[in-house]
Amino acid sequence: MIVRVWSSGYVPARLDDLAAFCTQRLQPFFRDHDGCLACFFVHDDHEWRTITCWRDQAAVDGVKHSAVYTALLGELLGSGILQGSQSVLKMTSAGGGIFAPLFPAAL
Repeated sequence: MIVRVWSSGYVPARLDDLAAFCTQRLQPFFRDHDGCLACFFVHDDHEWRTITCWRDQAAVDGVKHSAVYTALLGELLGSGILQGSQSVLKMTSAGGGIFAPLFPAAL
């Protein structure tokens, strides 16, 4: 499994806009993209991270070459929500597991 972490600074006053974009636009893309196993959005006061888990390198490459993903990323970059530079970290899983439901049923 490949874990990909995309990081960016964001405008704190626009956190709700960023969360909405990611939940409404990126999450469905990742959910429906072949080979995406999981997607998480996390942040602190200044940095946003999108963490995705992929079946293999071919699935990761499929996203990099996706016209839909390119358009979504372009829309996000042009929105004024992000600030600073973006970075990507790609790692290979060495193990682990999910031990309980990740989100309350109410979500």
